[in-house]
Amino acid sequence: MKEEHDNIKTDLSLRKILSDNIRKRRKELHLTQERLAENADISLPYLSDIEHCKTWVSDKTLLKLAKALGKKPSDLLQEDETQIEEKTIESFYADIIQNQKKQMLETLSKICDTTFSELMSLH
Repeated sequence: MKEEHDNIKTDLSLRKILSDNIRKRRKELHLTQERLAENADISLPYLSDIEHCKTWVSDKTLLKLAKALGKKPSDLLQEDETQIEEKTIESFYADIIQNQKKQMLETLSKICDTTFSELMSLH
């Protein structure tokens, strides 16, 4: 059981490292998610899921992202030694939940704006 827990923690940690490295490099290059997705020839929702640790990448996608960011694939999987944080798996889950809440609120806001506009156009 402990080995399974450690494997899950390792997988989640690697996702977090990849996510952080992609986001950091994207911001260094002043790229929006839309532009990076276009440059890497992947969909915007897929890139968003990668940056929010919701999904993993194939080797092909990792290569595309690395090329679009001007990095080697291995660079995107290495933890930044200056920013190493020891996080428990619980705090990692809390980060994921917080990101999902933020996305849900943004989506709800867009739905409300659209509905309001539609209602106003009826009058």
